[in-house]
Amino acid sequence: MSAASLFQARGLVKRFGGLLATDHVDLAVEKGEIHALIGPNGAGKSTLVNLISGLLPLDGGSLSLDGVELTGLAPHQRVRAGLSRCFQVTSVFGHDTVLDNLLLAAQAHAGSSFRFLSRRSAEKELMDTALALAETVDLAGALHRIAGTLPHGAQRKLDVALALAARPRLLLLDEPMAGMGPEDSLQMVALIEKLRAQTAILLIEHDMDAVFQLADRVSVLDYGRVLASGDVDYIKGHPEVQAVYLGTDTET
Repeated sequence: MSAASLFQARGLVKRFGGLLATDHVDLAVEKGEIHALIGPNGAGKSTLVNLISGLLPLDGGSLSLDGVELTGLAPHQRVRAGLSRCFQVTSVFGHDTVLDNLLLAAQAHAGSSFRFLSRRSAEKELMDTALALAETVDLAGALHRIAGTLPHGAQRKLDVALALAARPRLLLLDEPMAGMGPEDSLQMVALIEKLRAQTAILLIEHDMDAVFQLADRVSVLDYGRVLASGDVDYIKGHPEVQAVYLGTDTET
């Protein structure tokens, strides 16, 4: 862990009664990096991500992003500090159009314009932001579709766009390929690869093909602790990782 790392988690601890769910975890994400977090079910990935995003309070340790101390900040304050998250379950405004979803997200992060008598879409800055977000996630052709009627893969893309509206320095992607077929997964991989030019990414994912294709570094959780952390080749060849998660066949 470098003192110059964009994001640093130091000695994170979370207890649920007598269970030590997060066992003094250290984790760093560098600028421009895709850092994947993997591990078997029950390893503590969701707990760790909830600690980072502020949905759970820490029992020990500290968090910082780009020199800003996050420890103790509420989730919305962490968003303002540059931390944005997409959840496992897509959370879009299903009864509104794609464009209205994007305009609402753009407005939320730009602050109210106080133009009570004008439509959101009439405000050029918000519209430009919304259109740029749609272009980024390849939804420019679906602006007037009702979000809830989009296929699952397109809804996941919209969810990513809503998170990007906060202009994060670190984006947490929690199982973005969950429930996707092969074609949608390939499109999401391409999108995540494109996003590395905008933001560092902490990727939590079970799709090992996607992880090994995208990740600059991989950290493996097991029983709430970091079992191993390093580049893809190191993780593939790590004997303990093979034993608890990857199995003996690590060919891709």
